[in-house]
Amino acid sequence: MADTHGHPNAESHDRLRRSAKDLIDHGVAPGNHRGHLSVDALQLLYERASKPESAADALKLLHELQTYQVELDLLYEQIQANEYELSEELAHYKSLYQQAPAAYLILANDGEIIEGNQAAEVLFKIPSQGLTGTALNQLLAPGQKDPMHTLLKKVAANETRVNGRLQLADHRSLSVNARSAATGDSILMVLTETTTPSTTHSATP
Repeated sequence: MADTHGHPNAESHDRLRRSAKDLIDHGVAPGNHRGHLSVDALQLLYERASKPESAADALKLLHELQTYQVELDLLYEQIQANEYELSEELAHYKSLYQQAPAAYLILANDGEIIEGNQAAEVLFKIPSQGLTGTALNQLLAPGQKDPMHTLLKKVAANETRVNGRLQLADHRSLSVNARSAATGDSILMVLTETTTPSTTHSATP
């Protein structure tokens, strides 16, 4: 067995080597996913195998090369399987994000919209392409710029969720839940439209 002392994935390497040798021992030919030995290498092996004094070494080397090739095939198949699982997982969570019933926004720390989901499009009555690159305060009612900046400052200074309220340009009221992304370079925000009491008062008799 090859020396894997100090290798960060020594256990995985040993397991892969055992699997490869088992396939070789059971007569499983190396796959065709990767390149083959060059003509010069095959010629050298043939010449060494033809000489009694070097035949044993040549056969040992050939077996080792076959083992390495099967290792590469097994590793390639595992990488393909991992990529497929990651693609499926990414598609799943992207679907959850896009089709969520609540409006989700990803903001730059200065309040510019990086991305919004389908519910955000409906909330702001703007296609997602129109949301991207728009400053959130441009979609809010006059006088909401300072409250929004205060909310963003609280998010930047606090790793936990921050709650607040904002008002859209058409005077709809929003409940806001926001927190800083794990990377610290953006803000994750959930917006929910709230029902506000009527501001119309009857006249005093």
